Amino acid sequence: MGAILDLPSPEWFGEYDPQVTVHIIDSSRPQNMATLFGAGENGDRIIIWDDGGAEKLEEERKAWEAIMVSLFCFWF
Repeated sequence: MGAILDLPSPEWFGEYDPQVTVHIIDSSRPQNMATLFGAGENGDRIIIWDDGGAEKLEEERKAWEAIMVSLFCFWF
């Protein structure tokens, strides 16, 4: 389920102690870019263990970050 869910969101991360770190073990990268690239405070507390493919997604990271910046600017 972690592959498609926005795990850093408060809805899924919950009210855990700030010292809690979530480890996701998966043989493939998560499909949700927020989970993969660590969005916000909770994203910094999520560690992804995958098959190594996530490290090769630099172009995808740049595109996702650009989308997040444009969405932030749109709403504020």
